[in-house]
Amino acid sequence: MKALEQLLLENTATVSRQKVVVLHGLGGIGKTQLAVEFARKHHRRFSSVFWLDGESEVSLKESFTSMMQRLPQGELTADGKGVLGYPTVDVDVAVHECLRWLSLATNQHWLLIFDNVDRDHHDKNDAQAYSVKMYFPSTDSGSILVTSRLASLQRLGSGLKVGAVGMEQARTILESNAGKMVEDADVILERLSGLPLALTQAGSYMQETNVSASTYVKHYDKTWERLMHIQGRFPLEEYGDRNMLTTWTISYEQVKKESEDAAWLLKLWGFLDHGELWYELVAAVSRLSEEMDVPRWLSQAAEDELAYAEAVGLLSRYSLVDAREGSNSHSMHSVLHRWCGRLVEGQEKHVLGCIAAGIVALTVPFRSEAEFWGKKKRLLGHALGVSGWLIRVYLSKEEDTGVGMLKEGIYHSLGYVLADEDRQRAEKMYQRALQGYEKVWGPEHTSTLNTVNNLGTLYADLGRLDEAGKMYQRALQGYEKAWGPEHTSTLDTVHNLERLDEAEKMFQRALQGYEKVWGPEQTSTLNTVCNLGSLYSKLERLDEAEKMYQRALQGYEKVLGPEHTSTLNTVHTLGILYWKLEQLDEAEKMLQRALRGKEKAWGLEHTSTLHTVNKLGAFYAKLGRLDEAGRMYQRALHGYENAFGPSHQKCKRLRNRLTSLGLESDKADVLRAKCLAQRPSTMDISANIQMEEAKPASRRHKLFRRFR
Repeated sequence: MKALEQLLLENTATVSRQKVVVLHGLGGIGKTQLAVEFARKHHRRFSSVFWLDGESEVSLKESFTSMMQRLPQGELTADGKGVLGYPTVDVDVAVHECLRWLSLATNQHWLLIFDNVDRDHHDKNDAQAYSVKMYFPSTDSGSILVTSRLASLQRLGSGLKVGAVGMEQARTILESNAGKMVEDADVILERLSGLPLALTQAGSYMQETNVSASTYVKHYDKTWERLMHIQGRFPLEEYGDRNMLTTWTISYEQVKKESEDAAWLLKLWGFLDHGELWYELVAAVSRLSEEMDVPRWLSQAAEDELAYAEAVGLLSRYSLVDAREGSNSHSMHSVLHRWCGRLVEGQEKHVLGCIAAGIVALTVPFRSEAEFWGKKKRLLGHALGVSGWLIRVYLSKEEDTGVGMLKEGIYHSLGYVLADEDRQRAEKMYQRALQGYEKVWGPEHTSTLNTVNNLGTLYADLGRLDEAGKMYQRALQGYEKAWGPEHTSTLDTVHNLERLDEAEKMFQRALQGYEKVWGPEQTSTLNTVCNLGSLYSKLERLDEAEKMYQRALQGYEKVLGPEHTSTLNTVHTLGILYWKLEQLDEAEKMLQRALRGKEKAWGLEHTSTLHTVNKLGAFYAKLGRLDEAGRMYQRALHGYENAFGPSHQKCKRLRNRLTSLGLESDKADVLRAKCLAQRPSTMDISANIQMEEAKPASRRHKLFRRFR
């Protein structure tokens, strides 16, 4: 609103030039609502305000007819006065009269609003397309506001893109249309992601049916399209008879007329994540075509970056997707994305779903690639989307009929991406991959064994240690037979066989193997040294643990540097160990060093930084240094609330600790304010990537190795 006010209201008295502003954005994003609110709020600043329906040229001329009837009779021409006496007004005369009146020298402060100008007059196949500029008054005065889904209309004046509204404004829209305060409104606000038309329809539906927020969300998740049709029966004051389905269908049909490739790309996107799409992901289809039939349109887009750019550019022009600032990728609103997933049915849905799964799996990076963690993280949303579809449509059945066109490696790669984020889903992917490998390659093939090993790691992460042990033993026997006892894959699996009653023997064997193969200062060797230190610490053999950690620290500092994340994690662990040994000065030095390093590498609010902050709080509390403990606990609490939400177990434990220190009220607020004052406004994105590079392969300090 402020940007719109700046463009249309500032310097109104001093600038004698016609002002044209184009509000553009996704259908349902609130362009009309913003224009309505602007007109209501500022109509006294204009001599007159007229609202014109720009959906088609016919509706626009009819709007001019209604407008003419509101003009002062004494300022009309004889022709204008004459047509008013007839039952049917000549629309062309009405248009001429209105434009003439708006161009009068004595009439300079009007506002003309052209709403829903959503058809591109350059589209020769659209019979209803027209040039809205032909209906602008030929004068250097007045103000014109256009709402459109067409970003290209910015050429008419100042463009202003309308995005999703914030959480509080979204709540206001929902509750004003529901006619009441909505309990648990957050579940709806999360689904609708600040889309005003969706919020308006939801509120109207809730008022008519008196359903709760949770019931609405249940309908929304299960029967989305039917719900949208039902909501369309309720008149919405700000939107006339338009609803999301009709709004987006118009855009889709126009895109389809101009480019089949763009329409197909939109349908494929419905099976991926809405957050980000980029050319290299789509280009992976060139490798997929060796395994399955790929539609011609997709092959063309994958082979030619220019063809892809044209297709996604057309979608952007109709505001169906948004270019992501600072990158060559695009995103889509989450509600529109749900609609895209319903554009296909039958065999077409099966083909596109399998293609989506294939291109995600084929884009999964190898550990040896540069920026491995960043690339893997970028794929996570897509992996969640396609794996959810596979589970829902195929793997939930006794026989995954029709999915045979997907190779085992696709399931394995999807499991690999999901293993650190959604382990239940990853297990289903690995299990399906294992079945396929055993059937195609046999139980002792190395591809089969890699999946067996990864399942073992997954079971260990889930705490299912008996199953993990069986998988590791099977993988170990297979690797020894296939590669020999000193191959790195064999040694990695030996490393994974962590059982406290035999772990030392296993780790020592792995360490000897790594030292022989890689040398004493290679990172795999140092990781095993760290794990031995962790084992000795668990067994309360603290002196031996210290030797291992010191060796690892010296090695990391030499190989990776003093500020690398692996070095800092070891410094943190040594601090905890010195605390156990009651070497308190050394413990504090180590923990403070770890904190300074993590703040620099990851930022003040990263969870790894907060972990050290939390430990320092516990350390100071144990020493009776309560003010310092309170500051650390409060800082950790605020960070965890931002990261995990206030109801997370970490937050509850920290509140209990603050209460035990007598900091549950005023003092806690003071400390919170001090923490807020020290926080940066943004986090360094590169720090997130550094964090991922240091992220352990599992919660057991990198005890487990996955194979890609």
